[in-house]
Amino acid sequence: MKTLILASAPETEYAYVRQLAQQADYIICADGGVRHAAVCGICPDLVIGDFDSGARPNGVEVIALKPEKDDSDLMCCTREAIRRGADDIIYACASGGRIDHFLCNLSLLEYLHGCGVRGMLCDSRNRVTFHPGGALRYQADAAYPYVGIIPLDAALTGVTLRGLKYVLTDATVSRAQIITISNEPAASEYSIFIRKGRALVIESKDR
Repeated sequence: MKTLILASAPETEYAYVRQLAQQADYIICADGGVRHAAVCGICPDLVIGDFDSGARPNGVEVIALKPEKDDSDLMCCTREAIRRGADDIIYACASGGRIDHFLCNLSLLEYLHGCGVRGMLCDSRNRVTFHPGGALRYQADAAYPYVGIIPLDAALTGVTLRGLKYVLTDATVSRAQIITISNEPAASEYSIFIRKGRALVIESKDR
């Protein structure tokens, strides 16, 4: 089940949200995400939150949380989505606003991988996925002409890139000195191999 989760970060560009909603089997709003759903004309299947950023909505299933809790609203949405059968989760309206929230939201991609669930965080210019190490293949998308690889560990070792404009062979990429941003697909398919280490892969575009 492909599930779209709308977070409550600031957002002004909604075309991508509407497109993702059309492709989703199930839609969950994390607390203030109901505002974004309303702007897009989306009726969510479920709303979860402590509602510290707005009134509790009517006419939709709601799981109310206590404000004093360990997990973020988005993590609570993620756990519930998995419990209800989600095997593919996309986060939207999750990248603006407070940086601590944004970084926390990105960390959910690694959590999903550990649960055996596909995950992606999207906004109007970026698609972010988690790379656990090993070999992964990607389909080039003309709508996202740039590829960046951001280490989550102190260093990625044995990095080999094929099908990209700037190739690497058995390289080490340090988190303190990243050399793997602003790459570009050079073929219809490209591959990223990491012998050891974890990373975020970001497909992006300019406005």
